[in-house]
Amino acid sequence: MLRRIVSIKNVGRFRNCAATGDVTFRPYTLIFGENARGKTTLCAILRSLIANDPAIVIGRATLGSNEPPDVNLLTSSGNIEFRNGVWSATYPDIAVFDATYISENVYAGDAVDKEQRRSLYSVIIGARGVAFASRLTEIEKQIREKNSAIRDNQTQVQQYLAQGMSVEEFIGLPKDIDIKAKISLKEHELRAAHQAAQLQQKSSPTVLKLPEFPAAFAELLGKTLEDIAKDAERRVGEHIAKHLMGEHGESWINEGLGFVVDESCPFCDQDISNVSLIRAYRSYFSHNYQALRDEVNQLRTQVDTALSERVVADLEQTLAENTASTEYWRQYCELSQPVLPEVGCIGDTVFSLRDAARALISVKVSTPLEALAPDEALRRSLEGFEALRTSFGTYNEKVAKVNTIITQRKSQAQTANVRELEAALASLEAQKVRYTDEVQELCRTARCLQSEKSALEKDKATVRQKLDAHTKKVITQYGQRIKWYLERINASFTITTPTYTYRGGPPSTSYQIVINGNSVAIGDPRTPADKPSFKNTLSSGDRTTLALAFFFAQLEQDPNRASKVAVFDDPFGSMDSFRRNHTVHQIQRCGESCAQVIVLSHDPHFLHLLWSRIGSDERKTLCVTRIGEENTTVAEWNIEKAVQAPNRADLDKLQEFFSSNQGDSRDVVQKIRPVLEAYCRNLSPLQFREQDELGRMIAIIRDDGATHQLTEILEDLNELNIYSRQYHHAYNQNAATEPIDDEELLGYVERTLKLVGCLL
Repeated sequence: MLRRIVSIKNVGRFRNCAATGDVTFRPYTLIFGENARGKTTLCAILRSLIANDPAIVIGRATLGSNEPPDVNLLTSSGNIEFRNGVWSATYPDIAVFDATYISENVYAGDAVDKEQRRSLYSVIIGARGVAFASRLTEIEKQIREKNSAIRDNQTQVQQYLAQGMSVEEFIGLPKDIDIKAKISLKEHELRAAHQAAQLQQKSSPTVLKLPEFPAAFAELLGKTLEDIAKDAERRVGEHIAKHLMGEHGESWINEGLGFVVDESCPFCDQDISNVSLIRAYRSYFSHNYQALRDEVNQLRTQVDTALSERVVADLEQTLAENTASTEYWRQYCELSQPVLPEVGCIGDTVFSLRDAARALISVKVSTPLEALAPDEALRRSLEGFEALRTSFGTYNEKVAKVNTIITQRKSQAQTANVRELEAALASLEAQKVRYTDEVQELCRTARCLQSEKSALEKDKATVRQKLDAHTKKVITQYGQRIKWYLERINASFTITTPTYTYRGGPPSTSYQIVINGNSVAIGDPRTPADKPSFKNTLSSGDRTTLALAFFFAQLEQDPNRASKVAVFDDPFGSMDSFRRNHTVHQIQRCGESCAQVIVLSHDPHFLHLLWSRIGSDERKTLCVTRIGEENTTVAEWNIEKAVQAPNRADLDKLQEFFSSNQGDSRDVVQKIRPVLEAYCRNLSPLQFREQDELGRMIAIIRDDGATHQLTEILEDLNELNIYSRQYHHAYNQNAATEPIDDEELLGYVERTLKLVGCLL
């Protein structure tokens, strides 16, 4: 419970309010205050305390004061102070019904906006639901923050995307260890596509063809003529040697035999028919012999032709052309240059075999009838030659692979789509940059953000499910209780069961007004005037009644209501009089389930109606009233005196004279003292007796000095007393004839009304 207001300094009209007398709160505390005297400020202080929101108090700092706001409240748990811009503790167990509650939760101006719908939703779902809703709002905020971070991340990632590629596709690109090779291959394809026509005319590398070494070489070297006598051969050889004919001897003799006619010598014309040497010649140079010699000579020609300088030059030219061709095609294909390890030794290998073969042929020519075997030089040369042939085979296999690739490239180039190739190349390049250090970090962040967002969305779905279940459970019951309270407060309308939605931001609720069985949508500030809605179907009193029903239902649904302090600020503000008793009854009933009820009102009769229904040990009446020109204080208040007709009538006389200058001046001047005396008794009922007149009251105040709460207005009271007593018979025998200056009277009436806080 709130026990008392100890002090309020520099907040609104409370410049220096220090409680004196018995101002202790009770379970039912009724506080009277004229309009603009500080009731709203008291509610604002309590709202600040509930929410621990210092700004509410700071924003109400007393204008013109250089001192900071300072508040000291006594609760059941001890003192709570607002000092140096902060509360020393919070006190959430307070519920305040005032204009702020209405504008935040029910309507603002004359219509219901989305903010009231959202706030009313929070009212309906209660603390547990608000916890769910707050969590949902927090998650949605975090999701928005994540979306913002994702957008920022995507902006950075997008600079690396290929055209037409999404961020998700880019992030999902796999790592490829062969990406550089694939990019190179695609670049070749693209270049080939651009040069498709020229490539069809471009030649490819050709294979190397190493000449065949005569297969019968060794066989021919070993060939002999069995029909040629060994003696003839010997004799021919001796004759050739004798005449020093050398290697040309056999050919010379063989040629000479061709000139023999009629068995006469072509040199001496002698008969040679019986010359044994001639017979030896003929035997030696027979047809078979000549054929053998021809074979040997042909072999020489074959060797010289197959292993000539021209052949070697052609091979070397082919190698050079192949190298140039391959280099050209490597712009358009992924090729390996065919390489012949013996590229600089072809001539040496070929000529070495040729020379070795020639040497053996020369020997065979000189001794054609002798069988020759290949020598070591020929064997080694021939091994080198065949090794070269093997290298040529390996080289030609590489050339074949190159030509296959080139053929494919020519075919592809003819049918290639340049745009598709460009897109494919861009995709590969994006795939490559995807796995650079900087971009990998961006993608890692993107995946992390997306994962966190997914987790938040999962949490959001879970919390919303719980909130839905809770809302469905309480909203029907809440709607029923609102209808119940509207009926009990004697409202001429009711409402439909509230509905709720999550569209358009935080959850909100709505309902329809039911008048005479007809449902009317509440609308919003933009609803046209010619369409029935909240603002043109409910009177001011109806709106206050609806707000009060919401508040009662909220308290009833609060599981902590037994510890709640319910505060009502002018709950009967603009209601019709026929709802007065109904409202009082519900406030009294509210106090039965709450820890404390505090009612602030400018209507003493409304407060008296409630007061009269409460036991004397449970009720306390206070007032907020002006002390001097600038200060307001909280003081004891005699509610029975306040509602007595004479006191009210005197005050009405002064207000009527001041506002319209109507009334009998002598009657008006005689009302000043009774009004001031009633004011003082209400503020200090224990100090001033019923029979004490104003002069006696002034003396008591003066004797108490600075400790008396009315010290601040002592001089005003004294001056007004001096002025007004001259028109009372107890002080002036000529009071009935004492002249009255209406202008002067008007000034004193104004000061009186200001002093008691009733200046209209």
